[in-house]
Amino acid sequence: MTPAVFSGSDAIDEYTLSQTHEGKEAIRRHRDSFMTEEDFGWLKQNGIAIVRLPVGYWLFEAEDGMVPQVSYVDWAFDMAEAYGISILLDLHAAKGSQNGNDHSGRIGKAEWFANAEYRKHTVEVLERMANRYGQRRALWGIQLLNEPKWGLFHFKLRAFYKSARNVIAPLLPSHVRIVFQDGFTPNLLNGALGFSRRIVMDTHLYHGVKAWTKFVSLKTYYASLEIWQARLIRYLSRTQPVIIGEWSGSFRQEVFNLFPVEKHGELVAEHCRRQIASFAASEAWFYWNYKTEKTGVWHFRSQVEAGIITLENR
Repeated sequence: MTPAVFSGSDAIDEYTLSQTHEGKEAIRRHRDSFMTEEDFGWLKQNGIAIVRLPVGYWLFEAEDGMVPQVSYVDWAFDMAEAYGISILLDLHAAKGSQNGNDHSGRIGKAEWFANAEYRKHTVEVLERMANRYGQRRALWGIQLLNEPKWGLFHFKLRAFYKSARNVIAPLLPSHVRIVFQDGFTPNLLNGALGFSRRIVMDTHLYHGVKAWTKFVSLKTYYASLEIWQARLIRYLSRTQPVIIGEWSGSFRQEVFNLFPVEKHGELVAEHCRRQIASFAASEAWFYWNYKTEKTGVWHFRSQVEAGIITLENR
C-alpha cells in the first residue's frame, strides 16, 4: 500500500524493515505524515461513523525490534473524539504470526497456533489495550485477532477467543463490542462466543478477486452477491451482529481486461453499489483501505472523491 516506505531497502515486511536504523526511521516518518487531522476532518465531512484501526503486538513495546505504535494510537483516539468518530481497535498482528502473511507483521510460518506462549501473550496485549483505551469515548469495539489462518475445527482459536473475551469484557463498558474474526469460515465459527448483542462476528468479503469469478458472467457474479452473500449475512446475524471488516471494489485483472480502461470506473462503481446493498443486514462495513500511496480501487478516499463510491445510502 505504501511502497515508498520500503524504498532503498530489501525488506519484505514490517519486521525486516524494523531491523535497521534506517528502516525504523522510515516507519516513523510514515506514521508522522501519512495520517493527519485533515483526514479525520474528511471522514467526518463524508459521514464516516467508524474507522477500523489495525495495530500489532508491538503496540506498547519494541518487541522483536519493531517500532511501538502507542503514541500514534493515542493521537488517533484524540482526533476521533474531536471529530465525533468511533474506533474499532483491531489486533491485526499477533506474536508468532496467526497467518504467516505480511499483514501479520512477519512473513513465514504461522507459529501462533503451535505455541501456547504466543497465544497467552496475545491475551496480555489485548488486556493492555482494554486497560488503556477501554474508557475512551471513541472506542466502539476491540477486535481480538485479524484473519487467523483457515482451519476446520478451530479448537485452539475458539479457546483463545473465549479466554480473551473473559479477560477484557470486565474491563470494558457494556456498550463496547468484542469482535472476533471468522477465519474465512463464517458458518463454522458462527456463535463461537455465544449469543450476545455485544459479541460481533467480523467477516471479510473479497469475492471479486477470487479465481472463480473469471469463469462466470458479471450477471451471475452479481446474482451471487444479491442471493448468497446477503443471505449469509442475514443468517449469521441471527446469532450475533456481523460486520464486514474488509471489502473492496476490485476485480481480478482478467475481469478488468474484458472492458476498456475508460469503463473501469463504472465497473468498480457498480460493483461497490451492489456489495453495499448486500451488506444491508450487517452492523457496519469497512472498506480496505482508507487510503494508499497511490489512488485507485484500494484507496477508499480516492474512490469517493472520484464519485465511484457514493455514500448517500450508506
